Amino acid sequence: MPWHTRDMAEIDELARRAVALLQLLAQRGAQLAFVVAMFVGAAGLVTFLLGLAAFEGGARSAWVAIGIALVLVAVGAPLLAGWRLSAVRRDATSLLTDVRTLLARNADAERVVIETVEQSDLVGARSPAVVVHSRRFANLRSIAGTANDLRSLPSAMLAVTTFPALLAVGLVFLPVFFILGFVFLIAWIA
Repeated sequence: MPWHTRDMAEIDELARRAVALLQLLAQRGAQLAFVVAMFVGAAGLVTFLLGLAAFEGGARSAWVAIGIALVLVAVGAPLLAGWRLSAVRRDATSLLTDVRTLLARNADAERVVIETVEQSDLVGARSPAVVVHSRRFANLRSIAGTANDLRSLPSAMLAVTTFPALLAVGLVFLPVFFILGFVFLIAWIA
């Protein structure tokens, strides 16, 4: 049905479904981000401690600065993603209002929301793909970003669309920590 012929009940239902999907994605994404942060943090901590054991003198001092920076970036990126997504889950009422407002006045936004919600129905309620949907919501982010009167939707879209990149930053450090940890273990033993 064209956007201009939808009544408010249809817009409300579409907005409700979009916010429900967004909150589900935020919940699952936040859980995943915190698990990744813990795993990366554990690997980083072990690597940091092995570096402390392997180095002496000036090299140890340099490693302290470098190691702390590496661990902070590796753990900080998924923690930032999880924190942003947790904020999305707490702001349902404001999100619903923003989505209704956007759907009532923007045909492109309605098309993106319909495609995203319908795609999630095909995937099933059990496990929608967080990364796939975050790509779909990227289009909505650009539309919502141009509206000055929306309070919560732009930050929610930022949280969902930057999630994959922030998670990737943390995951990229895992092989780095494993390789460095192995090298430091060999240096410590030798």
